[in-house]
Amino acid sequence: AASDVYKRQMFLFLKKTWKIGLSILFGVAVLLFWGSVYPAHISYQEQFQLFLFDADYWWERIVVPGGLADYIAEYLTQFYYHVWAGACILAFLYVLLQRLVWKLAKEQGAADVYYPLSFLPIIVLWHFMGDENAMLSLVVALLLALSASCWYADLKGKWQRVAYILIALPLLYWTAGAAHFIFMGWVIVREFRLNLKGKNFWGGVGVFWGVGLWGIGCPLLASMWVQFPIYRLMGGIGYYRFPAVIPWIEIGLAVLLVVLPFLLSALPALKKKPVFYGVLQVVAVTLFGYYYVVAGCDMDKEEAMEYDQLVRNKQWQEIIEKAEEKSPVSPFGVTCLNLALGKTGQMGDRMFEFYQNGTEGLLPEFQRDFTSPLPTSEAYYHLGMVNTAQRFTFEAMEAIPNFNKSGRCFKRLAETNLINGQYEVAAKYLRLLRKTIFYKDWAEDAMTYLYNEEKINAHKEWGWLRQIRYTEDFLFSSQETDIMLGLLYQHNHRNRMAFEYMLAYVLQQRDLERFMKYYPLGKHAGYDHIPRSYQEALIYVWTQTHKNFQGMPWSISPQVVRDVTEFARIYTSQQNARQMLEARFGSTYWNYLLLRK
Repeated sequence: AASDVYKRQMFLFLKKTWKIGLSILFGVAVLLFWGSVYPAHISYQEQFQLFLFDADYWWERIVVPGGLADYIAEYLTQFYYHVWAGACILAFLYVLLQRLVWKLAKEQGAADVYYPLSFLPIIVLWHFMGDENAMLSLVVALLLALSASCWYADLKGKWQRVAYILIALPLLYWTAGAAHFIFMGWVIVREFRLNLKGKNFWGGVGVFWGVGLWGIGCPLLASMWVQFPIYRLMGGIGYYRFPAVIPWIEIGLAVLLVVLPFLLSALPALKKKPVFYGVLQVVAVTLFGYYYVVAGCDMDKEEAMEYDQLVRNKQWQEIIEKAEEKSPVSPFGVTCLNLALGKTGQMGDRMFEFYQNGTEGLLPEFQRDFTSPLPTSEAYYHLGMVNTAQRFTFEAMEAIPNFNKSGRCFKRLAETNLINGQYEVAAKYLRLLRKTIFYKDWAEDAMTYLYNEEKINAHKEWGWLRQIRYTEDFLFSSQETDIMLGLLYQHNHRNRMAFEYMLAYVLQQRDLERFMKYYPLGKHAGYDHIPRSYQEALIYVWTQTHKNFQGMPWSISPQVVRDVTEFARIYTSQQNARQMLEARFGSTYWNYLLLRK
């Protein structure tokens, strides 16, 4: 009997809590996805904005349609500085959205058995948010629109609803942007259904025209005060990073949010086997969600963003360990890897252990976008080319499509100006960074370096960069990068990284003539051995003019001598030489020189 009572209590408990339990499990899945599967995308979002606790910043946001949603979203996005905090925020917002969808469906009379289907719009949103240019503003705007719909559903009197619509639609448009169309559509469908039930067809038509015209009129009226194209006022200003783009999935999601609550209410109540059908829906929604969310992920971009994030945090050894598991192949990732090898003194020995795509993986040419110049800027900065690093950083920030500023870029611009002694410019950036949460302490400390030459010179990083940077003006040429690096090394022979980048540059160009010209400069670099890739290049040059290894003027290791002999034998005698050499000597310079395109 006690067992039966316990089972009955458990049944009643599960009956009451299974819906909230599903929502919690969904939230955990969202948390784990963003925190461990797609974390670099969270960091990516944070670095391309600069939220300021400042009245001017508030007014700048609030004077455009959707500005409040943008402001709230940017406030939350600043916490993405810590990845798991960002994952928690997204999990909470997704679950809250799902609960609002279900509240609207329940208000229309949907049966509890269809609760799993209320996750469908959030899965579509999750898929869309896999795009790194989808902004959190959209999520906040959807929350505002659905909340307005829920408040409307609680109103009983006809004239209360009319007054609410007249006030709420323009107010919602100005705070949430074009997401007000969701509220407009939901009101139209709801009132039309109610009028049809009351056999008042023309009343429904009147609601359709009245609410519809008022909803469409809001952006048209706004166009009289704000200078935005009508299509952007109609499609939302801050929902996507590229202002001219209104993704179709946004429109589809809006339609789904309007229609789904009514569809769920129209489905018949399943009194027979409700548990079976409920479990069946959970399985179907889970499978659909898994494959649809995965389809929205770009793991190649995630890998590149992770490399960039590790570079930003100066986690050099972690970069190399990541590359040892899987070598990056994009110029973005290879640039980060080579910088890590240079910073840890391993470039000369290990560069060709990893995939190299030519000089575009060392110091890529400037691209007119807001992402690719950043790792290149990092490389220039750590080499001591401070002005070039500053230019790349500034250009990247100014290229951000939605015209935001960047906390990461502001910080680097403050550093380069401190190093160069441009204290007034540095102070401008630092004063703004002091109005943030996560950059404030750093900015406060950096302010103590202003006009303090002795303190800057004693700084471990800034003092070193002051010693190795260029001190004379000249015209920088990206077509003569090796010469630029040579001038940098000649200025300070302790800058071994500049020497290694110079040799890496000509080796990756397969210019062995210039390699032989530059190599002797390494006598000032303080090596205790000849790095492996240099040995491989030297012995290859030797074999082109000598029949044996007698009289070589360099200390080439016996292993390299044996390897080049075996490489040459296979290369000249085997029909499937390429496959054999790739397998045995894929990490050598000879493989890059002769077999890589």
